Amino acid sequence: MKMSNLLIIGTFILLGIVACQPPEPTIEDLFPKQLNLLQHGIPIAIQTPEDAKVTNRSDNFMQDVIVEGTDYYVQIYSQNATALSCSDLATEAQREIETGANTTFQRMIKEEDCGFIYEVQAAGDTTKCYNFSYYRVQGNKSFSFSTTTGRRKPFTQEQVERIYEAVKAQK
Repeated sequence: MKMSNLLIIGTFILLGIVACQPPEPTIEDLFPKQLNLLQHGIPIAIQTPEDAKVTNRSDNFMQDVIVEGTDYYVQIYSQNATALSCSDLATEAQREIETGANTTFQRMIKEEDCGFIYEVQAAGDTTKCYNFSYYRVQGNKSFSFSTTTGRRKPFTQEQVERIYEAVKAQK
């Protein structure tokens, strides 16, 4: 066989292998259930796992809703807006985490206009945990979405990134 024929055959084999690679899963693939939170006082729908359960801990002053499922945990607070934009809320929260009394904060992983992902690690512990905060202002209400290391099992960076993207895809 000529070298050019081998090159052509090799190219087709390589293209065939690449074409057979499964596509990256979408947020809807990872979290197929769109959960409407309106009945819990939050006029937003978010992508969640099929087994997601809602706990409503709201009182007269603030909506406090937890959505929990397999590899998924989001706490949502809603109250009267203290800022006009989600970026103002995110900037203030990020500054508090980086400079405040949060002694477990290690570094920012991802920073966007309305949210961020960060790494935490307790003193004397080698386990790295990841959290996020994401904000939305709708009318005169602000919504804060977050996950925390105070749950049963810490999330990996990849898990938190997936949940963060699911929250960002809210409707």
